Order: sequence, then C-alpha cells, then structure tokens
Amino acid sequence: MKPLNLLFPAGILLCLSSCMALYGPTYFGSEFTPTRNVDVFYAAQDVRRPFEVIGHMNASTGDSDGSRDETRELVIQKARQVGADAVIFAEINRQTNHKTTDDLSVKVDVIRYKKTGDPH
Repeated sequence: MKPLNLLFPAGILLCLSSCMALYGPTYFGSEFTPTRNVDVFYAAQDVRRPFEVIGHMNASTGDSDGSRDETRELVIQKARQVGADAVIFAEINRQTNHKTTDDLSVKVDVIRYKKTGDPH
C-alpha cells in the first residue's frame, strides 16, 4: 500500500501543475495565418522594426522559474497560432488571496511587423 500512498499525492501535484496548460493564455485580438517564429521582448522600445499591436494576452503564471518558463512557452505557442511576429511581455500583476497563495498574471502585447510599403 505504501507505493499507492506516494502515487496519489504525485498525481495531484501533476494535475495542479498542468492546470495552466489546460487553460492557457487568454487572447483578445485579430487572427492571421499562423507563424513559425515569434520574437520575444520585454519592452516596446526594444522592438527595432515598425509594428502594430494585433491583440493582447493575459496569462496566469506561478512564482517559480519553471512556471514562468511554461507560461512563456504557452504565450509563444498561442502567438504562433494567431499569426503574430512577436510578443511583448508588458506587465506582471499579483493578486493576493486571503485563503491561498498569491496569483500572478502576465499581460502580453501581441504584434505583427509592418511590411515595407504597408500604409497601416
């Protein structure tokens, strides 16, 4: 029975850690043909090409490095799906709950590079 006692908590932990993958980032914006590569920025002024914001994402994340890495990958994956050229991780928010740990979320601007001669 001892191995069963260890498997149950491990299963719970696995389910909890994969919850973020089930829900993924929330996206609001325009969609285009999916892209293969998505550049990552942490400030709009770091983007060296003309661009337009095509949408916004909000993604839940945890406080650990692994959770942040998973969130980053989920955001990039969603950005590819909606046809983005890049994302800008714009802001992190912390909401303190009285009964649980703090909830962290990341706001992300989703952008497409302007094509040469594009009037928009």
